[in-house]
Amino acid sequence: MTDQIAPATQPPVRRRFAGSRVSVAPALSVVGLLVAGLLTAQVYMNWTPTLVTAASPTPTATPVLVVSGNTPTPAPTATPVTNLQISVPGTIVYAKGGNLWLQSGTTAHQLTQSVNGSQQSQPAFSPDGQWIYYIDTRTRLGWEYDWTFHNELAHYTLNYPVLCRIRPDGTGQKDVLSSLVKVGVPKGYSPGLSFYWLLEPSISPNGSTAAVMSNGPSRPEGQDVVIHYVNLTTGKLGPALSLPYTPYLGLSDPAFSPNGTVLAYTMEGRTNSYAPTPSIWTYAGGVAHELARGFRAASWSPDGKYIAATKVVGNTLNIAVLDATTGKQVSQVTTDGASWSPVWSPDGDKLVYMHLTGAIVDLNMVYISGTAGSFTFKIEPNLTDYSGLDGQSTAAWYIPGFGPTPSSTATAAPSGSATPGPSAPGPTSSPALSASPS
Repeated sequence: MTDQIAPATQPPVRRRFAGSRVSVAPALSVVGLLVAGLLTAQVYMNWTPTLVTAASPTPTATPVLVVSGNTPTPAPTATPVTNLQISVPGTIVYAKGGNLWLQSGTTAHQLTQSVNGSQQSQPAFSPDGQWIYYIDTRTRLGWEYDWTFHNELAHYTLNYPVLCRIRPDGTGQKDVLSSLVKVGVPKGYSPGLSFYWLLEPSISPNGSTAAVMSNGPSRPEGQDVVIHYVNLTTGKLGPALSLPYTPYLGLSDPAFSPNGTVLAYTMEGRTNSYAPTPSIWTYAGGVAHELARGFRAASWSPDGKYIAATKVVGNTLNIAVLDATTGKQVSQVTTDGASWSPVWSPDGDKLVYMHLTGAIVDLNMVYISGTAGSFTFKIEPNLTDYSGLDGQSTAAWYIPGFGPTPSSTATAAPSGSATPGPSAPGPTSSPALSASPS
């Protein structure tokens, strides 16, 4: 598979400290994406059941009682409460309290530790299981020449993402790519600091590339959050992939197929009433194709024939299985209205997904049997019980002996720059003063 590669010193304080003034430029570049996902985020973090009429096809969202060998607690615990009835094969990694946790067998232990308020999320295993890649969101003081405040330096708090990796045993932690960029200021001042978005890494089957959401690598004003590739050897962020997208809303959820020849992703959309209307797209052989509308967050089956996805209907989220070629829904896994972000097990006969009970997020699992059109799903007790996982993050799963087999002709990566969809106006942009990765 061929990778696509593109090309501080504290300043003198010239004005009073501006406290927690937020960097506006990066926020504006992603505001549309956040609007499109606002309803989804509300469901993730503050879900309540939806009342439906008998004529509505939307399943009633009913909280599911937890049945397991552990005693439920009324609030999240400091550590995940695992289910002693289920022994997890291999290792699952997820986020809780801004730290990464590993669950294997019937036990869980903490992998990362927050430093100065940092938050770890969105883990992804390397194909050989030797590394876990993740996003570490860090906080630091930033500054920029502010033309609106008497032509003086403006200070603000930056919460910026860094792509990192760590071994499952906790050793070898390394920063792969920081999103900090230097921004130009008048002569005589130290360069200011800003950042670009860097989210949701998916690792290619040959382990050389990460597909990410980003609006980098330069200063992000006017740049939409779309799909880029990161060379994991050099730590360089490549240009935006040449994929259609909705201006201001962008792309998300990149996912390599098991052989690396297809890249699945979510195109964000919205109705005139601002309700989210996502769709899963695939890119293969130089062609981008809309696979299924009303779905997001694709997770491939190990054989590449099916995709587990989050089905979005109004303010309900459920897990469904799609044919990876036609996009046809072949199975409905959940109907509770509060399940999302599926992960297909490497051995192919299980799915795990995030599930909301009341206001607490846990990890659920189902066993899969049968064939397309007659899949049977046996829902197991929760893998975690009232543990309060970070629902905006994802999980990842590695089982020794079960992994992707990259194709020698894998060509999922398009070249060039991202382009807006044909029915939407082109994105706006503003020139950067200057920018370089820090």
